[in-house]
Amino acid sequence: MAALVLAALPAVASGAGCGVADSVNPPFGGAPGGAGGPSSGEGSGGAPSGAADDGGAEVDGAVGEPPRVVRIIAIGDTGEGNLAQHQVADRMSEKCLAVGGCHAVMMNGDNFYDHGVVDTGDAQWGPKFEQPYDRPGLNGLPFYAVLGNHDHGPSSSGVRQAQIDYSLLPVGDGPGTRMTDKWRMPAAYYDVRVGHVHLFGIDTVDFTSDEQAVDMSARVAASDARWKIVFGHHPRYTSGAHAADNQQLGLAGMFDMQRAIYCGADMYMCGHDHDLQLIDKGRDELCPDTYFAVSGTGSKTRPRLASAANEPGQLFYTDETEGFAYLEFEEGALRFEFIDKQGAVIYAKTITK
Repeated sequence: MAALVLAALPAVASGAGCGVADSVNPPFGGAPGGAGGPSSGEGSGGAPSGAADDGGAEVDGAVGEPPRVVRIIAIGDTGEGNLAQHQVADRMSEKCLAVGGCHAVMMNGDNFYDHGVVDTGDAQWGPKFEQPYDRPGLNGLPFYAVLGNHDHGPSSSGVRQAQIDYSLLPVGDGPGTRMTDKWRMPAAYYDVRVGHVHLFGIDTVDFTSDEQAVDMSARVAASDARWKIVFGHHPRYTSGAHAADNQQLGLAGMFDMQRAIYCGADMYMCGHDHDLQLIDKGRDELCPDTYFAVSGTGSKTRPRLASAANEPGQLFYTDETEGFAYLEFEEGALRFEFIDKQGAVIYAKTITK
C-alpha cells in the first residue's frame, strides 16, 4: 500500500457556505480510507493554486493515480446518537477495513433528530456525528452530507447554514473548532468527483425554486464520469411508510426537481423512509437507465403498512433492520450491497454498463 500523501486541495467555489451550489474535487492518494478526501485548508473560499474552479474540472497537482476501484458507503437518517447508530458505524468501519479502505461516505439527510443543529457549536455535533463515526475504518474519510426535513425546513428548528458552516471550521479542541474534518457540506447542493465516480448532492427540502434543478442538471449532463450518482433525502419512488406523504410532496413539485437532476445519472440514492430498498432501472420511463435506492436505516427503522404494495421493479425491500449500502465501483461494474447492523450482507447485485 502506497504511503503517498496528497499535494493538492479540493476546488471549492468562491462563496462556499452561502447555501447555493458548490463543486468539490478531492485529489487522490495511494491509500483509500483517508487518502480520498480533501486535505486541510478546505473552505478558504477560492480555488487552490493549480485547480480549476469551474464546477467539474479535475484538480491539477493531485499526487497519485485515481483509484481503479472506488468504494463508497451510503447511510441515511442517522442523527439519533443511539445504540443502533453506533452498531451500524461499527459495521461500516469493519467493511471498509475488510476491503482495504473506503473512499467516501454519502449521508442522505436527517443528520440530526428531532431538529437540526442551530449553529456550529450545537451540542448535537458530538453525540450524533463525531462520536458514532470515530472508528478505525472511518477516520480520515470524507462524509458528504445533504439536508433532510429534520435538518431544516417548515417542520424543523434547525438552521441550514449551520451544517454548511461546520465544514469550514478548523480541527481542534477549543471553541470555534471541530473534532475531525469528516463532515463535508460545502453548500446546500453541490457535486464531488471521486475518481471515475461523480456524486451530486441535492437539497430535496428546497424544491420550490428552479435554480437548483437548472444548476445541478447541467452539472450532471456535463460530467464525463463513468458513474454518476445523485443523492438527496426524499425518495422519488418508495414502498415504505412515507409513500403517501411523499406523493403529496411530489405533486407539489419535488418530483419534477428530482427528475431534472437524476435523469442521466446511474442511480438516485436517498433516505427519509427508514428502510433499505433497491428499485430497478426503467421505473421512470423518462429516465430508463436510472436505478433508485433508499438507505435510510442509519439509526432506526419504521415499518410500512401491511397493506402497502411494492413499487414496480422493486428488487429488494426490508424495514426489519438498521444498516447501510455499500457501493464498489469499477470501470464497467458496480457491486451494490445492503449490510445490516450485524454485518451480514442481506442483498447484493452487480450492475454493469
